[in-house]
Amino acid sequence: MFKHVLAASIAGFVALAPVAASAQQRTLTVYSSLDEDQAKALIKGFEAKHPQVKVNAILGSTAPIIARVIAEAASPQADIIMGNAVSALMAADARGLLLPYKPAHYDKVAPVMRDGRAEPVWVGIDAWASSLCFNTVEAAKKNIPAPKSWADLTNPIYKGQITMPSPLSSGTALLAVNGWLTVFGEKGGWEFMDKLHENVSKYGHSGSAPCRQAASGETLIGISYATPGVKSINEGAPIQIILPSEGLGWEIEAAAIVKGAKNLADAKAMSDWISSREAAEISAKFLPITAYDDIQSLPKNYPADEKSKLLTMDFAKLAASREAVMAEWQKRYGVKVPPRS
Repeated sequence: MFKHVLAASIAGFVALAPVAASAQQRTLTVYSSLDEDQAKALIKGFEAKHPQVKVNAILGSTAPIIARVIAEAASPQADIIMGNAVSALMAADARGLLLPYKPAHYDKVAPVMRDGRAEPVWVGIDAWASSLCFNTVEAAKKNIPAPKSWADLTNPIYKGQITMPSPLSSGTALLAVNGWLTVFGEKGGWEFMDKLHENVSKYGHSGSAPCRQAASGETLIGISYATPGVKSINEGAPIQIILPSEGLGWEIEAAAIVKGAKNLADAKAMSDWISSREAAEISAKFLPITAYDDIQSLPKNYPADEKSKLLTMDFAKLAASREAVMAEWQKRYGVKVPPRS
């Protein structure tokens, strides 16, 4: 096991850099879009099981991680992707960038968390869903009511009071967009987003940032997911997690081995570990849906009814339409997306 130090890297990525390895140890390069604390916990668990392996982890949002894998196709730098949206992984697989592998505990994983093919490319880790973080103190000062539905967000009273990530970089944003297109329909979904756009003060690049912005009072409403909001609540922030009444867009976060991995043996060992109950028990501390249906260990203040509000999502369809949806979103709303710092 290695201690990790956090180091900011270029292009919006974060490196969890391990200390120097001994000559007998092997390096496994892992790309991940998981929540940072969750990624660190899973890596710690893997390294405890495999002390001969040191993990070099690069963390980033969903789209940049997949874009990096695509850019490196001729000379892959990652061995395994430990956590990225299934729709994004399916898009990468369509380009021939991922290697089929059935991990050791695959047959014990919940059916919804399995790639349905005879030669699976991905195995699910967890699932996450869209939600709102609402600052109750700032709302009281401004005499603004809490929204109860997605449709409420188009009310002019919320003009300039909402932030959300861009689906061009954030899987959290894309699952929200896909949820709106599911619940309102294609035409109605874009009409909803046109109205929402009028009330959004800015779009960002991080899926968790809107909740942190709501927690600090920088914004009144952050379109995000529950985990960063719950963390802020447990640290004393005056925010409320709202699960809009129409239902929640959601996605599976999964693992997949990169075709051409330099350390294939340890990439397979990581995939085996990710498919285990022990790994699911770690992920259950962060999100309500894991690879094992009977494992749940939610943090204090996590919304208990989230699972019941999940919409029916067609992940194959989402993978096929991913590029078109992102292009349409950019055309309509990209003017409010700042450059990456």
